[in-house]
Amino acid sequence: MKLNAACVAGAAALVLLGAGHLAFANEPFLPRSERSFARLDADSDGKVTVNEWKPKAEKRFLRLDDDHNGTVTTAEIDAWLKRGIDRRKERMLTRLDQNKDGSVTRDEVDAYIDALFNGADGDKDGSLTLVEIRENAPKRGRQSDVKGN
Repeated sequence: MKLNAACVAGAAALVLLGAGHLAFANEPFLPRSERSFARLDADSDGKVTVNEWKPKAEKRFLRLDDDHNGTVTTAEIDAWLKRGIDRRKERMLTRLDQNKDGSVTRDEVDAYIDALFNGADGDKDGSLTLVEIRENAPKRGRQSDVKGN
C-alpha cells in the first residue's frame, strides 16, 4: 500500500511539474536556444527585431483566447492548463501503465526506464554517452515507442 501511494505521489508530482512547464509554453519569452532563435529570425540575419518577435509571441499567447474576442481570461488559461495536464496524464499512463489498469507500479516504472536506457545504449556497454542518447533514444514526444511498453 505504501509503495502504491509513493508511485501515485510521484506521478502526481510529475504532472504538476509538467503543468508548470505548460504554464510558460504560451507566455511571451525571449529565445534561449539556437532553434528557438532561428524560428524568430525571419530574415536569417542573426538578429531578432521586435517586429519579428512580437507577432509570433502575440499569436502564441492568443491561442488561449477560446472565444476569439482578443482577451485571454483566467477561465481560458485554466481550461488550457487543464487540457495540457489531461494530455500529459494520458501520455504518462500510455507510456508507463503496461497492464493498463489505470495505475503505475514501481515495477512498471523500472521496466520503462530499463527499456528506454537499453534502447539508447547503442554499443551495449551498459552506459550512455550524449552522442548515443542523441542518436538512439526516441525523442520526448515519441517515448511511447520504447520497446517493452
